[in-house]
Amino acid sequence: MARWGEPSSDTIKIVSEVINNTDLERFIGIKVILNDDQKKDVVKVKKLTPDIKFALGDDLLLIINEVILEQLPIPQQLMCIEEAICGVSFDAENERLVITQPDVKTHSGFLQKHTYEKYEVMTESIKSLYDKEKEEKDANGGE
Repeated sequence: MARWGEPSSDTIKIVSEVINNTDLERFIGIKVILNDDQKKDVVKVKKLTPDIKFALGDDLLLIINEVILEQLPIPQQLMCIEEAICGVSFDAENERLVITQPDVKTHSGFLQKHTYEKYEVMTESIKSLYDKEKEEKDANGGE
């Protein structure tokens, strides 16, 4: 199979279903969808540069490994696409597309042992402690 190609109508339908459940299309163009059967990621989101955006009229590119995606059950296909675009938002105040990195990065064995809920409490506690330490330093003139 060729590395690059147009996705099938089934893939476009699945992607459209996920995108339609977001409010993104009101603000940005996500019409360009390419198939890359050699991608390690099943779905990759790429913010287009201003020149490419001007040429294509779209803001966001979804690169899909259709060979892998099509082998997943439909609920998992939807999950893969949703996971890829959940970090995409539109900052209306600054009129720009924002792509954030995932906020959870840990080992699956750790989560299995301690649960996600406990992990989230731990990370929020750590964040609060760092915030408190920073406030104390700022109050003491940076010491």
